[in-house]
Amino acid sequence: MLQLIAKTELNDSSTVEMFRTNFGYAVRYGLEVKSNMTPELAKREYAACIRHALTCAGMFDEGQEEFA
Repeated sequence: MLQLIAKTELNDSSTVEMFRTNFGYAVRYGLEVKSNMTPELAKREYAACIRHALTCAGMFDEGQEEFA
């Protein structure tokens, strides 16, 4: 089973996706995939990847408050 849970696309940046699999949850960001995670870990990883993509695109300043 591979079910797409969430997907974020930014202009001129890699896509961030979260999946539910038979082995837990997975997050894919560009060519990097982290898998076999709990829902809580996957949510944190997904947010970190989005924050990184926004920072690289110049749309997020590391000094700003975190988002959930």
